[in-house]
Amino acid sequence: MSDVPKGFHAKNGWYFRREDDGSVHIAAPDSMGPGASQVVTLDANTWASVVASVSATGETGDTFSQALVFHAGEAEPKTVGPVG
Repeated sequence: MSDVPKGFHAKNGWYFRREDDGSVHIAAPDSMGPGASQVVTLDANTWASVVASVSATGETGDTFSQALVFHAGEAEPKTVGPVG
């Protein structure tokens, strides 16, 4: 058994953990048997894209910016594209 924290247990062996650099570590059950996991780490921009893509309005420049701001803990979204 590893003493590395798995993170938030969402359901059925799926774990999510935010890393210090803002990336998101995901561990999912593997068919290899009990305790086996598939692991992937997504950088902050990719994670924000995933969150924006599954939002009710889908991924746009605005939803991506909002997801990135929320993930980063910033107060104001950065403008994407022309304003006006």
